[in-house]
Amino acid sequence: MPVLITGGHRWLARRLAARLVAEGGEVRVYGSEGAAALRAAGVLVASGTPDDEGRLDAALTDVHTLVHVGPGLLAPDPGLIRAEAEVAARAAASAGVRRVITLSLPGAEATSSDPLRRAKATEEAALAGVPAPTVVVRASLLDTAGLRDALATAGLADEELDVEVAPLRTEDLVELVVAFDRARSRGDDGTLLVAADGPERLTLGAYLDRVGVRIAGRIPLLGRRVLDEQRAVRLRTALTGGPWVAPPGPVLDGWSFAELQPQSITPSTRSGGR
Repeated sequence: MPVLITGGHRWLARRLAARLVAEGGEVRVYGSEGAAALRAAGVLVASGTPDDEGRLDAALTDVHTLVHVGPGLLAPDPGLIRAEAEVAARAAASAGVRRVITLSLPGAEATSSDPLRRAKATEEAALAGVPAPTVVVRASLLDTAGLRDALATAGLADEELDVEVAPLRTEDLVELVVAFDRARSRGDDGTLLVAADGPERLTLGAYLDRVGVRIAGRIPLLGRRVLDEQRAVRLRTALTGGPWVAPPGPVLDGWSFAELQPQSITPSTRSGGR
């Protein structure tokens, strides 16, 4: 039975779809952009917007696993995270999907001071409400070209640069999701919280130094996509509004469960994606 990935206009969803096709699976992607490239890779594309519940419901017909790739750290509005998750949850319940996997953040709590983490908590709760086993992957800072540009142009202060992170390669997160999809028969009822930290803990400033990113005001930023001020404020709030490594608690280490070993971020790493 197929897997359907939401957020087909997002780079991570497209990368995951290509990897699942390479795994030999039947893959559908729901979205409105990049259809030609996805179809060329062997993906069935269902065109529609994130708020079109009827189209998504139809696309989920006979689907075993829904992988929800909603807005993330650079979302233009945290409200979109909640809205997309609620539509996806209703459609998944209506279509009778048998498993849900969704991507979240460390510290996603309804009581968080960070609007992004509160929205992610709502996303988790909405998808956990689907009458099927749910896997929530709380991934640390995901290294992409878009994130590097955002961090370079967000006007970070020393407080943000001192935040401890465990940066994660996109390739490793994709492999983790593939491993959970592969383990369909091992799914238990209820919700499984999974941590996906990168293998090293270091300050945000040290991470940026490693990948060769310099901060606005210290070096010219020619060629970088500049983050608008509203999103820059939200990004700075998210950086200091909660943990970027899994805190102690009832969260399973995803790498141990899947028997995978993530790799460190290196200066040559190019994860792509915006």
